[in-house]
Amino acid sequence: MKTRLTRSIQWLLIVPMVLFSAMSARANGTADEPSGGSLSLVITYHTAPVNRPALRQELARFTVPQFQHWQDEGHIKSYRLLFNRFADTDNWDAMTLLTFPSSAELAHWNQMEQAHPAGLSARALALTTAVHTAPVDLVRAGSTGDAASHAVFVVIPYKTLVSANEYLKYADGYVIPQFKGWMGEGVLSRYALYVSSFPAGRPWSTLVILEYKNEAALSARNAVVAKVRKNLQSNAEWKAISDNKKSIRDEEQVVIADPLTTP
Repeated sequence: MKTRLTRSIQWLLIVPMVLFSAMSARANGTADEPSGGSLSLVITYHTAPVNRPALRQELARFTVPQFQHWQDEGHIKSYRLLFNRFADTDNWDAMTLLTFPSSAELAHWNQMEQAHPAGLSARALALTTAVHTAPVDLVRAGSTGDAASHAVFVVIPYKTLVSANEYLKYADGYVIPQFKGWMGEGVLSRYALYVSSFPAGRPWSTLVILEYKNEAALSARNAVVAKVRKNLQSNAEWKAISDNKKSIRDEEQVVIADPLTTP
């Protein structure tokens, strides 16, 4: 009887310790958790050329502080607003990248949009002619860790021609090594690869966003691309993919954009 009681007491002590360990691991991101699905949105805004200055000013005045407020409240994990450097009828004028901390907060965005569609103020909405929102998954990302004070962004949409798994294998073996090489050359600060959750009918299925450190880094883009590709020729896996002429993706129109900050 005494032995059975002792074992019961030991079990009562062990169970809370196991539960606490599991909760701590989950809080630290080390425990396996079920996927919450897409936790990011890519939102693009269009306006008439005559309204570009006014839209840019309103996004900086209202939208950037609003997103920061929502981030401070825990509704948004991260955000980035970009503005197309050039007036271009065939492309967006502004883009927002939103990432949410959980599927619950992504669902809560629906309520937030009832007051601020696409996160915009009433004045920004009046200046906007079209909005497109795409749920996406951030599947690959990298950073040098430095904060670029004069960053320039290159946004490249693609239509993939293969399965999602085949495309990611291609990205890991061919694309990402180049991004890392550009970082090593000191021109690229960050890269991110997004995959559309619902690509049917969309103008793109994957989106690459490259953050160059400054104007000089962007100007060196072509020379650095050629240098890194030459260096990668010694990588057997990379060269095999490079030599394979199988169509993987079609590149769509590239946008060069600047980050929006508060005035």
